[in-house]
Amino acid sequence: MGAVSNWGYWLSLATMGGVAAAPHDLLVVDSEISLNREFEREYSREEVARMKRRPDGSPRVLLAYLSIGEAERYRPYWQPEWYDQAKKPAWLDKENRRWAGNYLVRYWDPEWQRLIFGAPEAYLDRIVAQGFDGVYLDRADAYSQWHKENRSAQADMVTLIARLSEHARKMKPEFLVVMQNAEELLEDKTLLATLDGIAKEDLLFGVRRAEEPNKPKEVEWSIELLRMAREGSRKVLVVEYLKDATKMAEAAARLLDEGFVPYFAPRKLHCLNPPAVLDASGKLPEHHCR
Repeated sequence: MGAVSNWGYWLSLATMGGVAAAPHDLLVVDSEISLNREFEREYSREEVARMKRRPDGSPRVLLAYLSIGEAERYRPYWQPEWYDQAKKPAWLDKENRRWAGNYLVRYWDPEWQRLIFGAPEAYLDRIVAQGFDGVYLDRADAYSQWHKENRSAQADMVTLIARLSEHARKMKPEFLVVMQNAEELLEDKTLLATLDGIAKEDLLFGVRRAEEPNKPKEVEWSIELLRMAREGSRKVLVVEYLKDATKMAEAAARLLDEGFVPYFAPRKLHCLNPPAVLDASGKLPEHHCR
């Protein structure tokens, strides 16, 4: 992670050839191919190995996306009978209104955790077996939706991340773990020690409305927490969902000044933009992916 100076994030409609042709130091992709939001197949070890090499033959860090706070119907673990209220597991909760096919889960439930890690057929174990360099954990922030039902929701999320990280590293000691959002969890020293990096969405723009600057107090609160990770030699990745070139240049300059690694993407993550690297005149490369 120390050598990573730029990154990219491409989930929907990603292609193996497109990933292999990209110049980025680090890429976050899915570990399998889905079609019409239905699971098709996993990438083979050979395909993963190809995506881990840039066009010039140099290696890149390849992380597999993994949601630990929501279940997704287009993942290999999903069972069609779960649509039936009478047959769905106790850990499966309501659907996310913003993202069709994503369902909140009681992530502390042993049954959910067994699907995620701890056996050859579990999701994380399969990611390790495919040859990915690490995992990119999403929806750690889901703990905030469970406080009324589970008073230890925050601690349970920290425990889950620590346990799955330990398990993965028993199989592959150099396996990387990056957590997206939930930066307030970094105040837990156990979690900070577990992570190799932290990623943050919408740090400067877009929390309330697209392209709108976030409130200064909210931005500074998050930056203070992210600085703690950076000062602890953890890589800080930031993705801003922007289209305006002026705002992108402004954001890139500020993020780079903080020692963070920026990337600019469409919110659907359906295509890949070039690395967010400023040239000598302070300009970004043209971003066509909207």
